[in-house]
Amino acid sequence: MSFAEHIAPIFRAAMEVLRDAERPLQPAEVREAVAARLTIDPEHEKPNAHGQIRWHSQLGFRTGEAASIGWMTKRNGWAITQAGIRALEDFPGDELYRALGRQYRARRQANETRTYTDPRWKQVREALARVTPGMWTTYGDLAELVGMAAQSVGGFMAESGAPGAHRVLQANGKVSPGFRWPDPERADDPQAVLQQEGLKFDNAGRADQAKRITVDRFRKMFPDAKVPTSPTETQDDSNGLPAPFDQFQQNISYARQLIQGGRNLEHLKVGAFDVTDLYRAAWSQAVAAIDHWVTREIVDRGVVLALRPGIPRPAKFDKLTMPVAVFEKIHHYSEPLAEVFRAHLEQEFEFKTFQSPEKIQEGFAHVSEVKLWVKVAEILTGQDPSSPVTSDEVRARMREIARRRNNIAHTADHNPDQPEQKLHITASEAEQTIDWLESIALAIQQALGDPPPPTIDYDSAPTEAGTLGPAPEPVGERLDDTSHAKRGWGEESLLQVINRYCPDKVAHALLEVYRHAERHVAFRGYHYGEGAYPSVTARFSVGTDEAAAWSIYIGVTKALLSINFGELRDHGVSAQTLSQLAGILSRLPGWTDVPRRLKKANYAARVSIESAALAEPNTANVVLEAFNALLAASSDRS
Repeated sequence: MSFAEHIAPIFRAAMEVLRDAERPLQPAEVREAVAARLTIDPEHEKPNAHGQIRWHSQLGFRTGEAASIGWMTKRNGWAITQAGIRALEDFPGDELYRALGRQYRARRQANETRTYTDPRWKQVREALARVTPGMWTTYGDLAELVGMAAQSVGGFMAESGAPGAHRVLQANGKVSPGFRWPDPERADDPQAVLQQEGLKFDNAGRADQAKRITVDRFRKMFPDAKVPTSPTETQDDSNGLPAPFDQFQQNISYARQLIQGGRNLEHLKVGAFDVTDLYRAAWSQAVAAIDHWVTREIVDRGVVLALRPGIPRPAKFDKLTMPVAVFEKIHHYSEPLAEVFRAHLEQEFEFKTFQSPEKIQEGFAHVSEVKLWVKVAEILTGQDPSSPVTSDEVRARMREIARRRNNIAHTADHNPDQPEQKLHITASEAEQTIDWLESIALAIQQALGDPPPPTIDYDSAPTEAGTLGPAPEPVGERLDDTSHAKRGWGEESLLQVINRYCPDKVAHALLEVYRHAERHVAFRGYHYGEGAYPSVTARFSVGTDEAAAWSIYIGVTKALLSINFGELRDHGVSAQTLSQLAGILSRLPGWTDVPRRLKKANYAARVSIESAALAEPNTANVVLEAFNALLAASSDRS
């Protein structure tokens, strides 16, 4: 059984426990209730390398992901939200766990900001391509080949979806416990896949060492490979690291492991050293986790703002300075904007610390205009109204945590009243601090909101639809004589082009859909395109938001009605409603497999009804039925 198949029912049971409790529960209470509901595999009851029970550790990570997408909260215990309850309804069985993976990855930084420009990553890919079925290698072998850290190689494998990543194992020949397939729909056991490829494993789950490609064998394959030796060259590419919040969760988990280690030693009554220093180390680790996460979050959001010039920007972002050398790299040498600007931001923020509330707010002001601590306090209060908190109280506690961390780091946590002694600290105090900082990070994420989605050019037809043929000429309309002017379309010119270039049945279907929009109570307006091809996009109210639901494009040889699933999803339409929309549209010719493909893509797609299907007599009726159902469901959810 794969790891996903083990953790999926555990995660679902935890969410159901929180739903049934109808109140916040402490993590230990949730784990106890889950263990009473399920039979946990003995392998996952064992401690990991840091002394934590494996399924406890993994449930902590998964609930962190759930909290980051709004399915639950972690203030004063764990509690499920209405969004989490809807997710339990929308995603039966193990599909809940897969939906968590899809939605969490969708909330991460857009792929266009993740670049792997260091030439060593190309070398890693080339080496991985030499690991044929039946063979394996390790993160350490690949890392040593190119002069990187094994952790960075592991992060690269997870983030880039490199082909053959399942053939990269731990040094002992075992599959990494944190391995995940790039495709969130894939749940098969990587060890089973490797065995099917011809690789043998012993009873302890260790791969045949004779089939391992070591760094020495790689070097014979790549005799010209250069291992960097200078400090600059050996510095790991930051893009090989996990996504910002993933790394924050890992660092917070490490802080909790320090506390668990201290408790174990206390039970053993070890007197060789002061066990409470482990609690101080955990406190410092948690503050460092926040500091590092804030830096990476600012950089990632800054790159998004640079790549999407049409979206609003904070005043502090527009005042960021850029050296002429950076400008020249982009303008004269055509280096990628994402890569160059990311490096510039990292240099801008790498020596700044984000531990005090004032510094954290100042940093995020570069990428957001939200009143950070006011909004964070509102979110925390909303999570537990019985324990309201003000922005002043949030800032005060953050300052106190930062001061204690500085005292630990610089004076070994001395007591100012008794300099020869340390301040008192307990495991519970350190644990409460870690829980608080985790809840603060989650609240900051929610306060800032998701990075804005990519700007979609609805003046242009989806590229996957192929050519529309020559662009139609406007009927009875004079073009601007200037070569650089955009051609604007309006209702009159669009309708004239439809009637002139589209076959009668296609024109009838398009006009039925077009006229239906303006008659619907949820209709909010048309946008007529300015591109070479005539187009119109209809906007509708979907709950409390608006979305560009469909677009029409006209070419001389082909017309399209594009259904904008991605836009609807990004503006709050649920997966259940989108599934219903796709299900009705599946009655169209050639659309039988479309619902499955849309679900696999987490509905982040635009799909088009082309001329042949538009000419079918029932197409307009199916489309109108689908959109009536969509808009009715969206209205009910508001």
